[in-house]
Order: sequence, then structure tokens, then C-alpha cells
Amino acid sequence: MANGPVSRTEWVEAELRSAILNGDLEPGERLLTAQLSERFLVSPTPLREALHRFAGEGLVEFVPQRGARVTSLSTADCSELTELRSLLDPLAVRHAIAASSPEWREAITARSSELLESWNNKPPDGRSSEQAYRAFYDALTSTCHSQRLRRFAGTVRDQEARYRSATVAHIDKDEFVLGHRRLLLAVLDGDADQAADAIVREVNAFAECYLVAVAGNGARTTVGRE
Repeated sequence: MANGPVSRTEWVEAELRSAILNGDLEPGERLLTAQLSERFLVSPTPLREALHRFAGEGLVEFVPQRGARVTSLSTADCSELTELRSLLDPLAVRHAIAASSPEWREAITARSSELLESWNNKPPDGRSSEQAYRAFYDALTSTCHSQRLRRFAGTVRDQEARYRSATVAHIDKDEFVLGHRRLLLAVLDGDADQAADAIVREVNAFAECYLVAVAGNGARTTVGRE
């Protein structure tokens, strides 16, 4: 049985979400249903439904007299997501390591190879590297017994994706690769403490890179179209 979306509505929601998370639809960009209908070849109804769902997740905001737009990036939001992810992902990975299996180790090793391959470009391609990044963490936390924890951690990771997409061209590639290999080795060795530390270091590196980029653009507190 296929794991992907099975209806047109689910498909367009997944595509629209991906466009927002990958930065194809930029922070602050207006989301006009007529244009989106042409882009995704669907009627406006499923698009409106998706936009309202995304508003509940904080990915989209509705502005009076102007309609929907992609939520702008901000230092406050980046800091909050960094703090949340630094708590949730290490906890999920601790549970995942406790329930590890040969199949799980094989899967995360494969996803790790795909992630590192996506970083071979200079700079890394935002779309492919982000897809590979999320696929790795989905596999990494897949054996966590708590569905609620996996869902919460995944939601925060998805929302944080917009900040990763904004900084992937600027982050130190060698440091990222070294840190990722340290994480994978710790996980395969069953060392939950080292794995948790590697995750926190990685998350903070992306956040610090974003904050430096913001400061370099005049220390603005938000990034997005007005």
C-alpha cells in the first residue's frame, strides 16, 4: 500500500507545504488562490482549506484587506523553535535508540548517506538537502514508541525547516558534515547522551547561522516581504 497522499486535496496540501518549507514560496509572499490554482492545477477550494490549516500551524498568516501570505521569519520564532527542538528531538531519539533494531540502523544509515550526498553541492541545493534532512530525522525517530512525541517533534522540525532553508547556503558545510557523522556514530553505538548532544549542537548551529545572517542585513527582527 502506498504511503503518500491518495487524494488530490492531500497531494496539493503536501506540495504547498513543501513549497513553503523549502522556501520556494518566500517568507512574506502573498498567497493568491487564483495563482496557486494555476500553479498546482486544482480548484481554489482545497487550496483555501490548506491555507487555513497552515495558519493554525503558524506557516501562513491572514492579513486584513490583503489575504494570506507566508509567515515572515523572525528571530523570536527561530529562538523558540530552536529551544523546543533541542528538547523534543533528543528525547525522541533516546526512545528510538532504546527500541533500535538492525532494520532501523540500516534505514538511518541509508538516509544519512542520502543526506550527505545532497550536501555535495556548493552551496547545497535547498530543496534536495531539506528533503533528505527531514527523511533522515523521520527515520531516526521512527522507533520512538510515543506517537505523540514523534508528531510534536516532527511539527517543530517542519516549522524550523524554513530557517534551515534560509541559511543552508551560508552554514559551514564541513562542520555540518562532521557533526552529522558524529550523530550517526553515536546513534549506531547506542550512546543516547552523545546523540542528544550532537542534535543540540546541530540545531544551535543552524539557529546561530540564521541570527548572524539577520544581523548582517541590518539586525532586522523579521525577514519577509512587506
